[in-house]
Amino acid sequence: MPERAIDALVSFARVVSDANRSEHVLSLLADAMFANVCPDGIGVYALDASGRLSLAAERGLGPAAAVEVDVDDMGRLGEKVHAAFGDRFAVHIARPLVAGGNLFGAVVMLCEATKEPTEMRMQLADGLVDLAAIALATQTHVEQLERQFKALKEQQDMLARTEKLRALGQMAAGISHDLKNILNPISLHIQVVTRSLDRGNIDDAKESAVEMKQVVQRGVQTLERLRDFSRQEKEAKTELVELDVLAREAAAIGKSRSGSSESKRVVRVVEDLHAPAPVIAVSSEIVTALVNLVVNAIDAGASTITLRSGEEDGGSWIAVGDDGPGMPPDVAKRVFEPFFTTKGAEGTGLGLAMLYATMQRHGGKVTLETAEGKGTTFRLWFASRGSATHPLP
Repeated sequence: MPERAIDALVSFARVVSDANRSEHVLSLLADAMFANVCPDGIGVYALDASGRLSLAAERGLGPAAAVEVDVDDMGRLGEKVHAAFGDRFAVHIARPLVAGGNLFGAVVMLCEATKEPTEMRMQLADGLVDLAAIALATQTHVEQLERQFKALKEQQDMLARTEKLRALGQMAAGISHDLKNILNPISLHIQVVTRSLDRGNIDDAKESAVEMKQVVQRGVQTLERLRDFSRQEKEAKTELVELDVLAREAAAIGKSRSGSSESKRVVRVVEDLHAPAPVIAVSSEIVTALVNLVVNAIDAGASTITLRSGEEDGGSWIAVGDDGPGMPPDVAKRVFEPFFTTKGAEGTGLGLAMLYATMQRHGGKVTLETAEGKGTTFRLWFASRGSATHPLP
């Protein structure tokens, strides 16, 4: 192939690769064919979604080239275009735009002279047609990928919203579980206040009112955790806390829970606290976790629950132990799994899962010691202030 024809192919390949629409590709093809192959007349026809070939670009032909045919009648496209011009042209030559087994359209060359284009010009024509078809196939593939990417992005957005709602639902169930544990003692305090007022014992009534206020505050903080999560706000503000103080608060709530239990069983809540070093934590979350452990022990049938604290491995710990029935190995292995519960319809299976998540957020850890017939002990370990980088803000 002469150097001029090769230059034409190279130049066309460069410009057509930059085209970002099929209409642009077909227009460029018409220009290249008209300039280098058939200067008399060129018609470029595109295949639409309905299966029809219609004029997309023309050079030297005018409106008369606007011929349409069904794809099944494509073999007669050249004849129909030729016939539209009567005797003006002597020869017509058609070439399909095919790439990757897909048809994108066709090119019709009309020549005024009886002599057809030379073999070299036809080779150039075939090269231009092939390059255009490849460009159209590439654009089609890119458009398909863009549609798939858009659909995938929409699905990802929908999944993200669904996952957020699912997580919010899980947390709401966990929060309702925690609220039930925390607020349940209020009914007992109300009874105490009522009896104290009936007897004229204002001091006892005030003492119960103070305890009720503290319980309500913890309940409000628990609800605020749900609100913050739903708004994707920052975690609650951390503070330097003493674990013994939180343990005593949880023990008080636990005692009230045991006292308001429908069961007549007496449950002792014992404190064995040794003033470990303060830790950085969200106090409401830790109280909620401890109350949850105390309530679980009561529900499990324990008669004595002991809250202990101490220091070990560069950190402070607090433990909730009971003399209940303990857990078999298969249950102990799954207690921190979301939705796993041994309480049947009464349990959500989220209390211990949220406890585990709480300890992870605090950069601490929770361990479990249990055996059938030997009770259960959960121990929460926290890094002491300044001993480790804390993950919470």
